[in-house]
Amino acid sequence: MFGKVMLHCAAALLVSSAAAQSPRYYRLQLKSDGQFLDANHCASPVTLNPGSTFAGGACELWRLVPGSGGYYRLQLKYNKQYLDADHCTAPIGLNPGSTYAGGACQLWKFIPNGDGYYRLQLKYNGQYLDADHCTATLGLNPGSTYADGACQLWRLVPEPVRID
Repeated sequence: MFGKVMLHCAAALLVSSAAAQSPRYYRLQLKSDGQFLDANHCASPVTLNPGSTFAGGACELWRLVPGSGGYYRLQLKYNKQYLDADHCTAPIGLNPGSTYAGGACQLWKFIPNGDGYYRLQLKYNGQYLDADHCTATLGLNPGSTYADGACQLWRLVPEPVRID
């Protein structure tokens, strides 16, 4: 029990410090195969990519924009649009600022899973961002056990910072 409380506290600190260091950008890396959450050529649909160089990699760089209650909007670096579950369901794409369901289709909570990985939980229905059977097709799932849940586990990988 104590270990789980410590894990949640450490995760909250990591995510909140990530958001506080604006505008810091991150890649979201899937545990199952190491691919990154990627807006295909900086547009919808959002899919997976092993490492895009399109637009200098800005199609897979995300900024955490704090909402309320521990939720965040994930904003794409390239065009400032947000990761969006269309009308709070699949497909997963980009939207400049949805008001559907009070914006809850763009609000995600980082739920710690251990080893630096998180599930991204949608505020609207509590479902998780999921790579369907660990493929590039993204959707929502209430709690997949496929591949021991690795199709729903993401980690934040900071954008490299150049020092000239």
